[in-house]
Amino acid sequence: MTIGVSAIGVSQDAPADTGDFYTQLLFCMCRRHPEHTFLFFFDRPVPPALSLPGNARPVVVPLKGPAVWRRQWWLQWQLPRALKQHRVELFLGMDGLLPLRSKVPAFLFLKDLSFLQPVAGIPRRWQEFYRKETVKYIARAEKVGIPAAHLQQPLLNYAPAAAGKMQLIPPGLHNSYRPLDWEKREAVKKQYTGGTEYFIVTGALDPRNNIMPLLKAFSALKRRQRSNIKLVLAGSVTPAGQEIAGSLQTYKFRQDVVWLPNPDQPSLANLVAGAYGMVYTSRLEGVALPVYAAVQCQVPVIAIDGPAAREAGKDALLYVNPGNLGDLAEKLSQLYKDEVLRSSLLRQMAELPLPGTWDESAAALEEVLQ
Repeated sequence: MTIGVSAIGVSQDAPADTGDFYTQLLFCMCRRHPEHTFLFFFDRPVPPALSLPGNARPVVVPLKGPAVWRRQWWLQWQLPRALKQHRVELFLGMDGLLPLRSKVPAFLFLKDLSFLQPVAGIPRRWQEFYRKETVKYIARAEKVGIPAAHLQQPLLNYAPAAAGKMQLIPPGLHNSYRPLDWEKREAVKKQYTGGTEYFIVTGALDPRNNIMPLLKAFSALKRRQRSNIKLVLAGSVTPAGQEIAGSLQTYKFRQDVVWLPNPDQPSLANLVAGAYGMVYTSRLEGVALPVYAAVQCQVPVIAIDGPAAREAGKDALLYVNPGNLGDLAEKLSQLYKDEVLRSSLLRQMAELPLPGTWDESAAALEEVLQ
């Protein structure tokens, strides 16, 4: 069988930004099914460092501009022609988009439902586009995949046609995430923060990740505690996050902020495992992969309260009131100075279930091939 795969997400994947979600899931799928040919459809040049599995080939269908109408033209005219030309028999819409004019059987994957609410940094016209079009994609798809159970009811409320089509495809967790002993943890701290303790945040510098409220909270922590603790930001900067990156140059405590734009997977795993605590600042992701990573590494987590964080961390996280992000400073201080609280969180985390492997995730996805 020739299987077409939308690869926009693959071209944007990075360990810190996205957990390599699309790459890990799809590459695992390819390896599990050498009898099939997978065509990865890119809308931009293929990243030079990307090495596809042996039974996968890239097909570039160039997107000629960022406007909404150009995306529609690409999706509903250019892509269907390419699918027909390459005789694709099944299309995996992994990026939440489907070519409605194509007659090829299609599977739709929705990583999150952030298009249902205003999102900082995303133009209103794009929000309207996704909100209007996704309901059509759901009606067109034979199955609709989601990565977390908390998305089921909101998806049904938005698109009743999803009933009977939903398929849970839980995420995997990279096997490099593991606790570090004291000696290795000290080595990580020495390498990245000069030997001092640090909080870590993994994710792109983007308004939707609440980085500016985080920096304000960290300033408050430094003023209150007069500590040498540092903040490590692991993730690239998005176009919408350029102002955030610029503000780091004049940030009062910039000497205590370490920004690592593109750590590789082994480095990221060490950074998470070596941290005093993780701060999970997103409320819009479908699945809280950084929380799972911290749990696996036995690192306590402060999280802005949201369904993805709750599903991953249950009651073992220290939650911040999303309606009062000033509460983040209080939680940072709490975790920093209260060793009893930190130990209690770690004990509760030890009882939490963890995701399986990406191979197990691919096994859930491959049901669409049957």
